[in-house]
Amino acid sequence: MSNKTNLASCFFLAALLFTTGCATKPPVASGPPAQVPSIKVTLDCGACQVRPTVPALIMQGYSEAAKNAGAVILPAREATVSIQDYSARSDAGRFLVGAFAGKDEIKVLVSNEGKQFSVEDYYRNAWQGIESLALKIGEDVFTKLKP
Repeated sequence: MSNKTNLASCFFLAALLFTTGCATKPPVASGPPAQVPSIKVTLDCGACQVRPTVPALIMQGYSEAAKNAGAVILPAREATVSIQDYSARSDAGRFLVGAFAGKDEIKVLVSNEGKQFSVEDYYRNAWQGIESLALKIGEDVFTKLKP
């Protein structure tokens, strides 16, 4: 076998091991499930025009992250997720010019039991829009709220 063949074989094996490792879920910790508050999404960004689906998608991302982590959402406890800043590209602009169309951005302020923290993120690519970003914001809120 030549060095090129050996190198190609090693590269293929490394890629296979890397992608296989990424596809597995980490083991879930034993013990009682984590308990997190439910969330309520509000708008506090002035005259910004938030797509009607965004608050529900933030809640969906939060719920899915809790489910995947084995956490229990407590309806009796409620955290407020307030959208402070929001900008969304048009779908056509995003597909046609990608990053040159600007960025989709969401900044939220989370209030829970007298404590506050912010969560923010943005996408500047052609294949992910404000809906994907809203789901990710929900996941990030869960990550910061879980005990």
